[in-house]
Amino acid sequence: LPPLGPREARVRAAAEAVAVADPHAETVWTRDIDLLLAERDARARDAELVDLPTRIPASRFKDFVSDPAGVAARLRRPMPERPYRQTRLGTLFHGWVEARYGPAGTADVIDASGVELDQDPTEPPVEQEDLDRLRATFEASEWASRKPEEVEVEIHMELAGQVVICKIDAVFLIDGRYRVVDWKTGRTPKDAADLELKQLQLALYRLAFAKWRGIDPDLIDAEFYFVAEDRSLKPERLYSEEDLVALWSGARTPDASRAPSGETVG
Repeated sequence: LPPLGPREARVRAAAEAVAVADPHAETVWTRDIDLLLAERDARARDAELVDLPTRIPASRFKDFVSDPAGVAARLRRPMPERPYRQTRLGTLFHGWVEARYGPAGTADVIDASGVELDQDPTEPPVEQEDLDRLRATFEASEWASRKPEEVEVEIHMELAGQVVICKIDAVFLIDGRYRVVDWKTGRTPKDAADLELKQLQLALYRLAFAKWRGIDPDLIDAEFYFVAEDRSLKPERLYSEEDLVALWSGARTPDASRAPSGETVG
């Protein structure tokens, strides 16, 4: 007996019909299938969008505009992170500089123990030698003898409907012009593209200070001071407010088909 019994002829005919059929030919179900697939794709896109934080630190602005997909992934599935040793060293150094410029002259608090500095005892301690080296380099730099106009001033600036937190390390008045300076304890940018991203932080600081003081941003200079290398670095160009707004808008709407209507990033 044939394996399919009396149904063999019908089965073979159906198989032949499938073999010669045009897979792209429209059927009575084509429109419904297209609508269902479009709905599925739309849901997948919406699932990728996440709400932005109410406030964004200026130091993270470059991440939002250079890697919006990566930021969205981290916001969607946040993971606890231990602070990097270099980050803790930078925090201690910034605290020392702030205290050094302060009226009470309390810079020696940085010599306190790890417990007093609120360090996690389970973390490897910041090497005192590294901190001392940064302090010694700073004391020998041009900035040690200058008197700042502002130290560790925090400005909340509205930009394209978003609040950007700008915590400026120091502002000096040099030759009649304000100069925003950001202390860096890490390495200098590895190339021009890296510097291009890092200057966004300076551009935001300059704009925030200009708005706060009611000054034309073009009358304000800004630069990094990389303490470990005793090197001041001033970008050739700082982005204007229009540049920053365009970058932010572009990051929020990477393409027209996915442009969100609210405060989202995807």
